[in-house]
Amino acid sequence: MTPAADSLSVTLWVALGILALLMARGAWRGYRRGPLRQLAGPAAIAVGQTVGWLFGSDLGHACLQGTTFPWILRGVAGIITLSCLAGLICYAIFWRLGRLPEGQTEAESPVLGSLVGCWTGALYFIIAVALLAAAASIYDLLEAPDAPRHHWTVELRNDLSATPLTTGLKTWSPIPDRQKTLIKQTRRLMADPEARKRLMAQPEIRALAAHPTLYQAWEDNKVRELLNNKDLTGFIDHPRVRAVLADEQLQKDAEKVDLPLIIERSLQKPQK
Repeated sequence: MTPAADSLSVTLWVALGILALLMARGAWRGYRRGPLRQLAGPAAIAVGQTVGWLFGSDLGHACLQGTTFPWILRGVAGIITLSCLAGLICYAIFWRLGRLPEGQTEAESPVLGSLVGCWTGALYFIIAVALLAAAASIYDLLEAPDAPRHHWTVELRNDLSATPLTTGLKTWSPIPDRQKTLIKQTRRLMADPEARKRLMAQPEIRALAAHPTLYQAWEDNKVRELLNNKDLTGFIDHPRVRAVLADEQLQKDAEKVDLPLIIERSLQKPQK
């Protein structure tokens, strides 16, 4: 056995075994179904993601206009919904096109179907790893830096990234940089009451604070208690915070403000 093979962890060996099983399963299904039906899944994913990304945000804002659904999440909801619908339609079309002629029991081009199936199995493995890495990146942001143990998704992701080919998994995240920065800054704000006072003294934040929903949430003692206790889940679930998330005009005004810069300015202790 080579030194490289000796260095592989149990997690990596299991992952390689799952990859081999998925490729073998895909090849067998492709042999039975034919190339068109085996391509139905990957085509649905590709078409759904493309259509959702191009048109989903506008659709979400148009359909949810005037509702209590948070304005900042309407685009994301539209993307997810349209991606699923477009993907299902594409899957149905490919499945229909790949149907066997009446009376025929063997798929056309079974060898080509096997080759396609082999690669679709690898694609599904990559998607599963990407979903794991996405979940791990979220827990990276939410977990306390001094936590004694990481979430299982983080530990698995770290094990899988222990090779030169997969090292990028450890830093990859589907969350945009602005949102990641805001989440990290919010965690620091929750632990620093003085920084929160400096934040509320910033002119841009004082203008936003004129919105009644934000002012009521900020002055609520329970909201302050949740912030001081670093209870992010309870903070988001609080009725006054949910009212802030439902305030469309407030969120539009906040979108125009460079929040990461303002918060970073507030987090810096004034020099004596």
